[in-house]
Amino acid sequence: MTDLVLSVHVAPDHPRSLLALKYAQAALISGHHIRQIFFYQDGILHARVNDNGQLHPTALQWLDLARQYQLALVVCSTVVEQDFALSADQLHPEYSLG
Repeated sequence: MTDLVLSVHVAPDHPRSLLALKYAQAALISGHHIRQIFFYQDGILHARVNDNGQLHPTALQWLDLARQYQLALVVCSTVVEQDFALSADQLHPEYSLG
């Protein structure tokens, strides 16, 4: 089977995030291996928590998938810092900077 790295470039409220999630689920069910999910551009917003420390519902689905299959969820540190000026306490701890 194939080793994959997926890159998500859209915010969690964008329909393509769910489409990418469904693709990842189908790939894993089919026996492929995902090395990591990389969140870039608006995709880094998957890791941002709200004032109550909660993730967007779509981001939670990505987190559930990552936990189930031991996948790395990596957000682009440059985009986090330079484009969105987010600090580490604004990001969910299971999404790592890369």
